[in-house]
Amino acid sequence: MQSLSEEELLERLARKIVELKLDTIATFFLSSFSPMGRVWTQLARIYLQPLLILLGEYGEFFLSVLQDPEKVEKLVSKIEKLSE
Repeated sequence: MQSLSEEELLERLARKIVELKLDTIATFFLSSFSPMGRVWTQLARIYLQPLLILLGEYGEFFLSVLQDPEKVEKLVSKIEKLSE
């Protein structure tokens, strides 16, 4: 996983979210979560743990995305494109 670029990881994460049919809820969650991402990421480690397990190896990367508003926007964009 570490040999992949950030763009490739975002693409794979977006595909996994769409594949699990979590695209609508993920888009809503990410859009509302973004402004306070750094603050809420620590709480997300506790409350989102069951969902992070579904994402497999991308779970930790997902948390790192939540901390950066630019990455969140890229991920939401990719999810929206894939779910069309």
